Amino acid sequence: MHHPKNTFLGKVVLLVMLSLLGGCVDPVDPEFRYQEGLVYIDALVGTIEGASYVSILESTEEFGINDNVFLSGAKVSFIKTDDQTQIDLLEEGELYLPPANFKAQIGDTWELKVELADGREYSSLPEKVSAPVPIQELVAAYEPELLFNEGLDEFTPGHSLSLTLEDPGEEENYYYWRFRSYEKLVNCVVCVNSIYRDGECRTNPSTISQIRKPYYTYACESDCWQIRYEDNINIFSDEFTNGTKISNLPVADIPLFTKRSILVELQQFSISASAYRYYKTLKDIVDNNSGFNAPLPAALVGNMSNPNNINEFVLGRFTAASTNVKTVFIDRTFVEGRPLETILPGQYEGEEEPVPRPIVIFAPCNEGRFSTGLRPTGWID
Repeated sequence: MHHPKNTFLGKVVLLVMLSLLGGCVDPVDPEFRYQEGLVYIDALVGTIEGASYVSILESTEEFGINDNVFLSGAKVSFIKTDDQTQIDLLEEGELYLPPANFKAQIGDTWELKVELADGREYSSLPEKVSAPVPIQELVAAYEPELLFNEGLDEFTPGHSLSLTLEDPGEEENYYYWRFRSYEKLVNCVVCVNSIYRDGECRTNPSTISQIRKPYYTYACESDCWQIRYEDNINIFSDEFTNGTKISNLPVADIPLFTKRSILVELQQFSISASAYRYYKTLKDIVDNNSGFNAPLPAALVGNMSNPNNINEFVLGRFTAASTNVKTVFIDRTFVEGRPLETILPGQYEGEEEPVPRPIVIFAPCNEGRFSTGLRPTGWID
């Protein structure tokens, strides 16, 4: 499962949390240094349930290591501009999320309000939700060498997604794609050197001598799907294709995490020109790893500000966008190639050795951002 800090937005924060040295008026080659205490806010309002979120990070340095940390305890709200409807977000993991049934409507204008635990306040400019563009076709193709994995120092397999759509000709259009995927779980909990009791893995000193196996698996007591999220920036401008049919456009790469079948839900956001420029800058930094040799990433000082300190640079952006969704089911049972993850063989309580009674074999499906017991639309058994 993806930790928010490990997404492309988390990865890029260390590259963009920079400040320009000096205050010279004359043009100079930019020089950069790392600066602590810079706030990075990434936020999106979408028109489907589960698309909206807010991430708040701050640059820090500890023991000589530059890092970014999630800022917990903030008050975060989406505000509808016309009638001041306020949607309060709750902290979940390292994200702030609206109620599960929240979704914006086309034509709505929204703003973001943030108050940190230390009293600092941030707000965004209004963003209007534009009309969506339908996806006509979505195709998945298996590639034995889809992505280069730096940790493994080799190419790894997976599926590439490409789509076809009719681009409207009345105006310029800007697209941003991300996906979430669903894989059916057999075991909902794995306890390493411990056993599952009262909703968590526990190691009781009085029973540890009875725990003989390195781990125990606990089967899902009902249908359950693991949810993964996009880890790359996929954007497109119709500058050279305005008003034409766009075919076989690559929009996402799905690594071969496991050989379980997978349902991929592609989310297509219709974004503004300013949002496109922002994501384009992010993508260039990540793809080129330009970092310290890049010009000052002015586009990353987006539409967020501190109303009480106009001189504070706030990195990141609040984006409101219509969302069009298309799904594709991929049977990966017989694909070749080594998956990135290993599924541990089942080892259940009571098979060979005694454990504290009563024996527990099943665990409930944890309903949340990273797993669900609700059958995803388009799933094929």
